[in-house]
Amino acid sequence: MEGKTYLDQLIDFAWRFGPKFLAALLIFFIGLWIIRRLTRGFDAFLRRRKVDESLRPFFTSLSDTGLKVILIFMVANTVGIETTSFIAVFSAVAFSVGLALQGSLGNFASGVLILLFKPYRVGDLITVDGRTGVVAEIQIFNTVLKNDHGKKIIIPNGKMTEGPIENIEMEVPVQTEVAILLESDSDMKTVREAAEAAATRCPWRLEDRDTEVVLTGLSRDDIKAEIAWWTLGKDYIQTADFMHEALREEFAARNIRIAKERRRETV
Repeated sequence: MEGKTYLDQLIDFAWRFGPKFLAALLIFFIGLWIIRRLTRGFDAFLRRRKVDESLRPFFTSLSDTGLKVILIFMVANTVGIETTSFIAVFSAVAFSVGLALQGSLGNFASGVLILLFKPYRVGDLITVDGRTGVVAEIQIFNTVLKNDHGKKIIIPNGKMTEGPIENIEMEVPVQTEVAILLESDSDMKTVREAAEAAATRCPWRLEDRDTEVVLTGLSRDDIKAEIAWWTLGKDYIQTADFMHEALREEFAARNIRIAKERRRETV
């Protein structure tokens, strides 16, 4: 009699919940098939839009995970499991984790923006917060620079988006500049001749662009001149190094004297 009662309860349970479990299994496997098709389609869409290779797998994985989470909620709801309390707990945990990792999440969001809008690319020479280097890697959380001394500089992406960036692209013409304090009796015509002679010696100078010499400051003791010539971004560093050495030699050959003390500029 007791065995029959258990059998009746089992049959009643099967009639009550069996169709729900079958429907949940059907939704689960069909849902997985649909998610795979949608994920592949989304990945193909990102490829056609030429989204950065380092960003595309992340977006694809994020969409796949999100769709699977929605599918799990649908399956649980079909079986009859209350998902309201589960969603509340999940939201609370996500909120707590978000607060604990808000700095990292900020760097992550900045990394996504950098990869999407490309204010700089790998190979560009940039200056950020007083640090100059060639962009070696653009990661999700950090940007990695390498300076001309071979040192690696790792800057959080939040820093890269919160302030100004000086970007020198590799194949774009750019001016290499140097500001020099000269003795007050220096002849500017001779200074221009020296600057042009130094520029002519530079193997990276763009010959179709003129050398510029501009007087930007004048006092009783000295004068301030800015000298610039054009080069390509990829040659900026070696051009700047060559510029200082060549100008020093040309100034010495023409008896142009550098001011011994830097004057205090007044506003």
